[in-house]
Amino acid sequence: MMGYEHFGYGIDRMASGHSIGGAIFGLFLLALVAGLIIWLVVGRQHAAHHTATAPQAPIGYSPIASEDRALVIARERLAKGEIDVDQYTVIANALRS
Repeated sequence: MMGYEHFGYGIDRMASGHSIGGAIFGLFLLALVAGLIIWLVVGRQHAAHHTATAPQAPIGYSPIASEDRALVIARERLAKGEIDVDQYTVIANALRS
């Protein structure tokens, strides 16, 4: 007598692990794709949040104090050759006092 198990329809086929392994692989693949999508969405929202809330310096703001900025300008003028070392020393001493 010939039964259905010869055609791949029996309990023997399901218990052999082929369908269970395929289901586990399918679930793993689905979880991997879902995790990738979540990672991309959260990453974009995180980057957009930090870009929007980053502190912005006012236009023309310099972190260097005004006296320090004047000293920087004097150094730049010295480097360009607009003033000599003696003139720079006089300016630097005047700014520091």
